[in-house]
Amino acid sequence: MPKSREMGLSWAMVADSVHLCQWNANTHVIIQSAKESKSIDLVVGQGIPGYARVLWEQQDECLKILHPLTKGIDDMPGNLLTWKNGSSIRGVPAGADQIRQYHPARFIMDEAAFLPEAQASYDTAHPVATQIIVLSSAGPSWFGEVVLNLLDGP
Repeated sequence: MPKSREMGLSWAMVADSVHLCQWNANTHVIIQSAKESKSIDLVVGQGIPGYARVLWEQQDECLKILHPLTKGIDDMPGNLLTWKNGSSIRGVPAGADQIRQYHPARFIMDEAAFLPEAQASYDTAHPVATQIIVLSSAGPSWFGEVVLNLLDGP
């Protein structure tokens, strides 16, 4: 899949996750990327605003009032966006150990074909996450094999 399309899917999943967290109390979303810096880019960001931050800032003021954050957007850490309703979006770097301490409603693996320990992360999240979304451009990997096996059929 072309990089721009995968990036669009990442934006769409972050947008849906912001909506999910705002409208559902105590909902936690974990977004995993290969590097911590990319995970930060998907949430609040550092220097350049992250995807979730941009989406939160660009919504109508009435929605910001209806779904307040726990503190000012500039006071949020780069990898964490939290709402007063108890919901959050957290970015984490690659590795199964990054998932073990959380029980997310949604676990998103961004660019899964390029995530070290992707299968271990998936296996760790599977028993505790309500929903797992795996996004990636093409590449030889565990995820690539999963896709090829699905396309080949039984």
